[in-house]
Amino acid sequence: GRDLPGEVWEFLYNKKFFGMIIPKEYGGLGFSAYAHSCVIEKLASRSVSLAITAMVPNSLGPAELLLHYGTPEQRNYYLPRLAEGKELPCFALTEPNAGSDATSIVSNGVLFKDEKGEVKILMNWNKRYITLGAYATLIGVAFQLRDPEKIFFDHEDVGITCALIP
Repeated sequence: GRDLPGEVWEFLYNKKFFGMIIPKEYGGLGFSAYAHSCVIEKLASRSVSLAITAMVPNSLGPAELLLHYGTPEQRNYYLPRLAEGKELPCFALTEPNAGSDATSIVSNGVLFKDEKGEVKILMNWNKRYITLGAYATLIGVAFQLRDPEKIFFDHEDVGITCALIP
């Protein structure tokens, strides 16, 4: 078929290929951008599909977003799971009418308070051509956020943001 062989997936998981950029304290390999690039370069010399499969979780995706913007609780939960391969991430940006140009996306979310007063986001999204999307257990999704009730922001149109969707 159009998939990597099972033993290749197993090797990628066992050798932490999906945790190259995750720091060692979270169970990752703690590679620099250069080291990650060298690994991807070597993989690409053998198989482009293999290189992309290993590259995406380490470049544009939930791990990097968690490292920069995640809460300590999110980092402590998700980063070890990503490093060990218990979670496989993808990043949902592209849409039927918007490629990699994030400013063209129409997927959106609206902040609101539920009946208990908890803040939630009602999301409406349609993504397409998401690398590893068929295998992912954790999705980083880009969308336009609105806050009509001004719960967190002093203006309604917040702009593009991301959310983690298990």
